[in-house]
This record gives sequence, structure tokens and C-alpha cells, in this order.
Amino acid sequence: MSRPLGDAGYERLRRHAESHREDLVCRLCGEAGLRPAEVTQVTPDSVVPVDDAFLLDIPDRTAFLPADVAHDLRLYVDATDCAPDEPVVDVSPRRVQMLVREVADRAAEATGDARFADVSSRDLREQFLLRHLRAGVDPRVVAEAAGFDSVAGLAPYLDEPSGVELAAALAAGDGNDDGELSARSRAAVALLATLAGEFASVTTTDELFTGLCDRLVAVDGYGSVWVARATDDGLERRAHAGFDGGVVDTIIADHADDLHAVLRSGTHRVLDLGGDDAAVCVPVGATEGAERLLGVGVAAPVGDAETDALVAISGLVGRALDAVRRRRRLVADVITELRFSVRDPGAVLVDLSAGPADRVEVTGVVPGGPGLVLYAVVAGATPGDVSDAFADDERVERVRYVDDAADGPVVELAVASSPALTLADLDARVESYVAEDGAGSLVATVAADADVRAVVDALTEQYPAASLGAKETVERTVDPGAGFSTSLRDDLTERQAAVLRAAYHGGYFQWPRESTAEELADSLDVASPTLHNHLRVAQSKLLDAYFEG
Repeated sequence: MSRPLGDAGYERLRRHAESHREDLVCRLCGEAGLRPAEVTQVTPDSVVPVDDAFLLDIPDRTAFLPADVAHDLRLYVDATDCAPDEPVVDVSPRRVQMLVREVADRAAEATGDARFADVSSRDLREQFLLRHLRAGVDPRVVAEAAGFDSVAGLAPYLDEPSGVELAAALAAGDGNDDGELSARSRAAVALLATLAGEFASVTTTDELFTGLCDRLVAVDGYGSVWVARATDDGLERRAHAGFDGGVVDTIIADHADDLHAVLRSGTHRVLDLGGDDAAVCVPVGATEGAERLLGVGVAAPVGDAETDALVAISGLVGRALDAVRRRRRLVADVITELRFSVRDPGAVLVDLSAGPADRVEVTGVVPGGPGLVLYAVVAGATPGDVSDAFADDERVERVRYVDDAADGPVVELAVASSPALTLADLDARVESYVAEDGAGSLVATVAADADVRAVVDALTEQYPAASLGAKETVERTVDPGAGFSTSLRDDLTERQAAVLRAAYHGGYFQWPRESTAEELADSLDVASPTLHNHLRVAQSKLLDAYFEG
């Protein structure tokens, strides 16, 4: 949607449901925040009363169920004689999406409001998120109720606070205006406000971590700062300031179990080092399974505002680290090319080429939310064949016809798992991917100093029938337009680049358009207003690079 549906719009939409089932589907998406696949998992037994409220105990998570929706669901169960362990809405996730679309089309035709024509199950879920966020519900609660792994999933729906708001909110958290703790917190918050600009210019990980340690140890009250990385042999110090390196190594060795727990959980921990000494340990990037952590030696006690500031700093470091990796891949003169053979039927495209399609060739790869969006030419099959093949397949979240090419239709596949996704998560770039008659050929490139063994092991662990056929160190071909491309890529954020790439491969710039902005937003798992904003900024940067370059 170009703008949120709103409570009034949502109620108007519901009036055009022509069956109890259609209305229930809309309510489960719009008021319980369920995804289409989750709607199909609801059974009468999954409704759990808790005091005066209700929860939905569905596979992999627990969702909130408003009392009036629970009442509506119970009436539907009674009317259909649904067994306690049977799905209440016994259709495929794709059919759930279609039911919402049918109600939306009906509403658009009856009201003349074209906005309804673009409403999808995803928009109803967005309505659920926005309603509770605007009501002031803690984002952590909303994220949990919506089934997000972390609050990061709510980022498209939250307004970014200004530096002043951030500092005021964090500094207010200590509740101590007089002692060293409050002064230390204010210094950490002030540092947070300046680090983003400083990190933008770093070019190596050593420069990033050394600079971080030096800047933090300069804060009055921080006796030592260090960065450690998890390796096969344990935790290894990569940078430090303040204490002697040997002292830091002893701290790391003595508290190895606690530090590994920080990395696994993705949450910070304050270690008691004895006496009045403590260390705040935060995973870099603040995600589960992080490889690096930041340690800050400080005098106890440590307030919430201070840990919040250090967690925010670690998030900045994580994004800066990703930026360094991207720049390194873009400017490297020498890269390593990996050629894989993929015969695992668990690989989506390989499976497709062994079934309805004769040949599948990827023409575009775009990061999309937690998964990947692939644009592919499918020979020997219709778009309907592809959609039917993955109708109930958890590996594929969306299939959409885009255009016709000489060899067959171009389809968009939003995939939750794929060899291409596994490689992309390891900072490899997929150069080509073709599957034919149940066998795939995938070419990817990594930085010359990348851990090739780790890349191969990760791919073969998930896809045992995949194998590395060849590895070659190659030099990048010099392109006369490389300066323009490199300059532009340096300016674009990762999300802006993804949106621009999806718009290009999805035919958004063609006339007539082969994809709408709403369809692209759905594929990339972002809010429609967020996509419009990223696309507008990316286009502006593209034009600036062209006319000013």
C-alpha cells in the first residue's frame, strides 16, 4: 500500500467479505498478525485461554488472539464441525493470499477506492503491527507477537529517532544525575552520536576495530576495551586498548563460557571481574550466532542506559563491518571463482528443473528480507506450472510472473532456502546459476582472502549432493564504467541497492510496468512506504552519480 490501511479502512475492507471463512482469514491476518502459512496451521486445539485473553499455540511460535476474534473462530469451528486437531482454514497458504485478494478486489470495485485493490495478506499483517506500535505497545512485545526473531524486524515500521532523542532517552535511563555512572553513560551516548560518521571512512577490519577500541578507551571510566573473535580454537583477541594484551587474554580465557554464551544468544552480559571491576560484553552486530564481541572494562555498577549505548555502538560496528566487506569485494582486483555442481533435490531450482521445467536460468539475485529473491527464465513450463509446483512448499514464499523472454517466462521466486542464499549469507556473489534436468551449475565469487573451505562446508552441509567442481583465482576485467559503478555502490546503502536491483530485474522501469512497487515491497519483505523511500533515494543517487560524475 502507498499508505497504511488504517483502522477505518480495515473495517471497510471486512464488510466486503462474502463468507465467514473470508472474514476469519482477514481477521487472523489483520488482528492476530498471522502469515498465510500460519493461518493454515490454526486448529481449535491451538486456541489457549490465558486469564481473560487468548493465545494461539501454532508451530514455531505463540501468537496473540483478540477475544472477539477467538469468539468468531469458535463460531466458525462449530458451524463447520471442525475436529479439534484439524486446520480451521483447510486451504493452502497461496489460497489464503487469494482469499484476501478477492475481498480486496471486491472492496475496490464497490467503493471505487483503488487503494483496496492493492491490499494483500501482508498489508493486513502490517496493519496489525502499526496499530499496536501507534498505541504505544513495547516494540519487543509487538515483535514477539508478530513472530519476528528480534525487534530488528520492525525497523521499517519505526521512525528512526534523532541523535538528540536517542541521547535524551538513554541518558534518562540511569536515574542518576550526580555520580560517575551518569557521566560515563552520557559520554558513551555522546560517542554513539559521532561514531557513525567516523566508521563510514574505514577500509579494513583492523582499522575499524583498532579505531573503536581507541575511541572507547578514551571515555573517562573505561579502563580497557577489546574485540574478540570466535575461531575453531576458541576466542581470539583481535584488537585492544587500555590493559595489556596479556591481561585481556586472561580475562577472555577465564570467562570463555560466558563469552561464548553472549555470542550464541546475541544478548549482552556484564561479567564480574572481582572487586569493583566489571566488563560489559556485547556481540558485534547484536545478533544470535555472532562471530565477534566487544568487551569494555568498567567500574561497577553498570546502568541500563550505559549498556543500551554500548549495544547501539556494537550495532553500528556490525553495519560498518558489513560495509567494509562489501567495499572489499567491489574493489578487489583478484577474486576467487568457485564452480559448484548442485544435484540435491532440496535445492529449489534443481527440483524445478527435474519437474515441470526443462531448464531454469537465474538472471537476477536480490536480498529480500530474511531470504532471497531470484529472477529466473523458466524453459518448458508456464508460470502456472511453477506456481503449482511450489503451492505448499516452505522453501518458496512467493512465485510471481514478471515477463516473457525468448526461452520462456520470467518468474520471481522469493525463497527461504537455496544454495544461492547460503552463498550470499557468506558474502559470496552469485555470478550464474543454471539448473537443467535435475542438475544445477552454480558459479560464485568470493574475496581472494576468503575462507573457501568454510564456504564449501556450509553449502555441502545444507545440500549434501552439492560439490565444488573447480576453484580458480581470477583478475577482475577492467570495465570503462567501473569508476561510475564503484562510486554509486559506495553511495548506496545495502537496502537501497537491493531495491534498485529488484526494480530493474522485476521490470519496474519498463513500460508498461511488469511489477508494481507494492509487489516489489512484498517480495523484499519491506513496508510499501519504505520501498518507495529507498527507491526514490536510490534513483536520486543514481542520477547524481551520472550527472556529477
